[in-house]
Amino acid sequence: MPVLCSTGVFTQEPEWDDPALVIERALLVPADGLEILVYNDWYGELDDVARRLRELDRPCPVTHAEKSIGPLLIDDPATAFRHFEANCRFTRAIGARTLVLHLWGLPHSDGQLDAQLDALPGLLDVADNHGLRLAVETIPCQVHDPLTNIRRVLARDERAWVALDTEFLAMHGQLDAASEADWLWASSRVCHVHVKDFDEMQADADGHRRYLHPGEGSVDFPPFLRRLVSRGYDGPMSLEACALDEDGTVDFPRAWRSLSLLRELVQ
Repeated sequence: MPVLCSTGVFTQEPEWDDPALVIERALLVPADGLEILVYNDWYGELDDVARRLRELDRPCPVTHAEKSIGPLLIDDPATAFRHFEANCRFTRAIGARTLVLHLWGLPHSDGQLDAQLDALPGLLDVADNHGLRLAVETIPCQVHDPLTNIRRVLARDERAWVALDTEFLAMHGQLDAASEADWLWASSRVCHVHVKDFDEMQADADGHRRYLHPGEGSVDFPPFLRRLVSRGYDGPMSLEACALDEDGTVDFPRAWRSLSLLRELVQ
């Protein structure tokens, strides 16, 4: 399993998402490659960002689509598809072949998933035209749960792929269920894994989102990874736990410890 580092580990919108910052910090990453998170501010300069990433000469096999696309499928479908097309072009330009998508998301969460599922075949057509695998991520839900929604995704269009997120599956009590779901693994549609830890306290005392690195929460990663292997999974996994302090500086030792731990686990 290649161990990747999401650029979300060391960048964050809106204050610390400048492409120059991504490039600078990506040079320091001791990982097998990068997962590039696309930010909303990048529209209009994606071609330039792609060029600069190619010049890094670092493997970038996975892109995470800009996160407002799913909600825009409800509020402004034309813009959603235009942005999705731009994300696909960017993904292909940096040499990636997998594009991770939040099919649903706030403010609607999965409350209007039927409409987003109706748009899914069109999204897959665009991804296919660019030679990409479109992987729908198991993100939090308010109406149903991640695995129920992913099962509906695969039933709606068998071309879809799946990206598992350890934190969000644990949040819904579905981490074990994800590895035990025969329907999920029967067609080998899981192509990516996001790694973050989880506990019940999602925010700190000031209301800031808490990101836990492996070993800082309640997820028992070794048996989870063994179950993935038993299911035949040998694809990439990305550290996705943010390591930014409040002032935007990166806690590099924390992030690099997590990457080292993941390497040990997959070996």
